[in-house]
Amino acid sequence: MVPHSWVNGKLGDFAEIRRGGSPRPIQEYLSDSGLPWLKISDVTSLQTPFVIDIKNHIIKEGLKKTVFLKAGSLVLSNSATPGIPKILDVDSCIHDGWLYFPKAKFSKEYLYLYFRYIRQQLVNLSNGSVFNNLKINILKGYPMILPDGGTLRRFDDVMKPIFLQMRNLTRESYRLAEMRNTLLPRLMSGELDVSDIDL
Repeated sequence: MVPHSWVNGKLGDFAEIRRGGSPRPIQEYLSDSGLPWLKISDVTSLQTPFVIDIKNHIIKEGLKKTVFLKAGSLVLSNSATPGIPKILDVDSCIHDGWLYFPKAKFSKEYLYLYFRYIRQQLVNLSNGSVFNNLKINILKGYPMILPDGGTLRRFDDVMKPIFLQMRNLTRESYRLAEMRNTLLPRLMSGELDVSDIDL
C-alpha cells in the first residue's frame, strides 16, 4: 500500500540524469598524472559504496570533452557492466560509460540503495550487440515512487551516519593498504630489520 502523500512517477520525473563524456581518441589524453579518470574496471570488484582509488588519469586538455565531478557525486555505470552505483570520494572525470545526477529529489544515499535494489532489472533492460548498454531513456522511464518529505528526511537521518561510517572505514582501509604496500617490499628485502622486536 502506498500512502496518499507519496507520488507515483518515473525516475526522470524526480532526478536529472546525464551522461559522462569521452575525449577521443582516448589514448592521446591518458597520462600517469593529471585528472583522475574513472573506469568501470575500477569499481567492478569494489565492495564499498565509495570510490577512493582511481588508477588512470587524463591530461587537462581532455577536460572540455569529458565531465568533471566533485567528490560526493553519485555515478551509475551504463555500459559493459551496467547498473553499478558508486559514490565518488575523490574528484574525478567520468567517460560516457557513466551516468550522473546533477539534481534529484532524493539523497545520494537513497539513490545508491535504490539502484542496488533494482540492479538486476536494469541489467535485464539493457541492450547491445557487444556490451550491455543502459540507455538514459530507459532509466528516465523506470517506474519510481517519491515518498513525502518527512519520510525522506527520516530515511536520511538513519542512513547518512551509516554511509559516513562506511566512508571513513574505506579511507582507513585504503590508508592501511598503502602502508602495507610500502613496508612489505622493504621487509622482504631486509631493508627494514625487525629482528629486535619482542613479540
